[in-house]
Amino acid sequence: MEMLDIEVFEGGFKETELGPLPEEWEVVRLGEVFDVKQGKQLSSKESKEGKTLRPFLRTSNVLWNRIDISSISYMPFSDEEFETLKLRRGDILVCEGGDVGRTSVWEGQLEECAYQNHLHRLRPKENNIVNYFFSYWMEYAICLRGLYVNSANRTTIPNLSAQRLKSFLIPLPPLEEQQKIAQILQSIDQRIEKEEKYKNALQNLFKSLLHNLMTGKIRVRVKSHGED
Repeated sequence: MEMLDIEVFEGGFKETELGPLPEEWEVVRLGEVFDVKQGKQLSSKESKEGKTLRPFLRTSNVLWNRIDISSISYMPFSDEEFETLKLRRGDILVCEGGDVGRTSVWEGQLEECAYQNHLHRLRPKENNIVNYFFSYWMEYAICLRGLYVNSANRTTIPNLSAQRLKSFLIPLPPLEEQQKIAQILQSIDQRIEKEEKYKNALQNLFKSLLHNLMTGKIRVRVKSHGED
């Protein structure tokens, strides 16, 4: 792996509600820096009059720091609804249900797409937070630290309301530091994804050869004695 451009330096720390953090970092409520909007609720009884079937994301499409569009669902939207709930490149999506709190960034994988009510869409109110820094923070906070949604409250509170999400405390480093952190983590994430694709390709090749060789569909030529 290429050398990462990481500068290590000693700096002062302070105690915060999130634990020790660098002195330059702030701690804010999520709702102070993000506009939060929930998606459209699915309804089989909804009138389709004046509406068009449009693509939308479910929680199953939102993985940790990755959007999976291999299976996309459609539901009827009016033009006004779709304009309100249409995703923009860079929007952050947080799962309200399922794997509560799972977070990723929409990169415009489809020309146009909305999202259902089991997802929250976050947009920064100002240019003071990097979307991927926040997305990686959520993965760290939930998966490594057990913050926000631990196993206990997954049982008692199986979903994540917009009000509760807005109340989350999050760190707010200087903008340039957020950008650098996000770049480092993204470069490693991309390398992992490439390695996984390569590993899957090798596994598929092995399975194909295993089948074809064991059934004689591919024959191997064995030289007879005396043959060059």
